[in-house]
Amino acid sequence: MNIRRVVSIISAALALLSSVSAGELKGRIQAAEGPVVVWVEGVNGAIPSQDTPITHIAGGAFEPGISIGFVGREFVLKNEDDKLHNTHLYMRSAHQNDVSGRPLKFGSTVYNVALPRSGSTVKKPIKPYHRYRDDTGYIEIVCNAHPNERAFLLVFDHPYAAIAGSDGAFKLTNIPAGKHEVRYWHGGEVKVWQTVEVEDSVATDIMIELE
Repeated sequence: MNIRRVVSIISAALALLSSVSAGELKGRIQAAEGPVVVWVEGVNGAIPSQDTPITHIAGGAFEPGISIGFVGREFVLKNEDDKLHNTHLYMRSAHQNDVSGRPLKFGSTVYNVALPRSGSTVKKPIKPYHRYRDDTGYIEIVCNAHPNERAFLLVFDHPYAAIAGSDGAFKLTNIPAGKHEVRYWHGGEVKVWQTVEVEDSVATDIMIELE
């Protein structure tokens, strides 16, 4: 392959990249009690380079109470208490509950890691089958020794997801222009809000009122 051909290919690739249009989706959650996760369904994008810490803090609780993770990164499981705890990640298997006469209490095990002392840390990979889908669902985090200690986790294979702030505000950036379905998680349930059109180089502002 000669140099002109290489330059031509590179130029075509750069032109294609520059032609990809994207916009921003921002807004606020109304009437929210507790955390809310908002995302765009069915869109591809580069995975953020961030891991997901799940910490059992002193006094008996997981922090944060709600997390998002990304396929290809890692769960960072920590214990900051001076007692033994385990971090048990259960996949909420919606399909299993539908077809089985004996639905699992929490779901199927993703990881179950014992953290025997303060300062214990274990990393586990976030795999493609951990991501949220209609037939699998989200992940619930439980300490089996203290089943009242729980947290929740949603895994995505794209970057267009966010946890709304304490004021209900959220922002999703660099979303491909077009019509996209917006969903949210709140109080253990996933809801489809509505389809929104994201315009190129425009910040689309929405207000989601919880059911």
